[in-house]
Amino acid sequence: MKIQCPKCKQTVPPDQVNMTTDLAFCPQCNDGFKISEVIDQEPVSADVLRDPPKGTWFRKEMDRVVVGASTRSPIAFFLIPFMCVWSGGSLGGIYGSQIARGKFDLTMSLFGIPFLLGTLVLGSIALMSAFGKVEVSIGRESFLFIGVGPLGWKRPFDWMAVKSIREDSIRMQRSNGSSYAIVMEGPQRLRITGLTETRRIFVMNALKYLRDQTPAR
Repeated sequence: MKIQCPKCKQTVPPDQVNMTTDLAFCPQCNDGFKISEVIDQEPVSADVLRDPPKGTWFRKEMDRVVVGASTRSPIAFFLIPFMCVWSGGSLGGIYGSQIARGKFDLTMSLFGIPFLLGTLVLGSIALMSAFGKVEVSIGRESFLFIGVGPLGWKRPFDWMAVKSIREDSIRMQRSNGSSYAIVMEGPQRLRITGLTETRRIFVMNALKYLRDQTPAR
């Protein structure tokens, strides 16, 4: 993503852009600025809502509008079989053997807790990669929903208080790389992660357009 200086309109070198701190420095002007303020100034056309890319949607309901995207990913073809083998082997060996013998073993049961927690975490990631979705509902009561079908995490927020909507990087320490998220800034900071680039750009631009159409906040 290219960042232009708001003063001289020149493209800022990548090594002078820090998405994590939301700061960029222009060597031409010898001045710094907030990246989110520059990105947020870019107008978004209503055309963004007319042809949502595959895996995204925009719909109007009786008292609200909904912008959403699927979190489905090809990685599910790896995660689900891996989870079944890993979880089935570890939990089956630890707890299944106790059930088969009809005898409870406290030490083995405590040893199995990390495997049980790992299964829950891995299972939620696998389900999101296979069937998950992210939706932002905007109306009298606005909320962010992340989950599978009707089950998931729902967080209310004040749409009228959202000051900016931008893209931010998330450092992945284990892989020494980064991924990107949509950030809605306001009294609450909401992050939307887990979307492909095409889906993320659509959701971000759709939300920016809707925010621009909202009466003075």
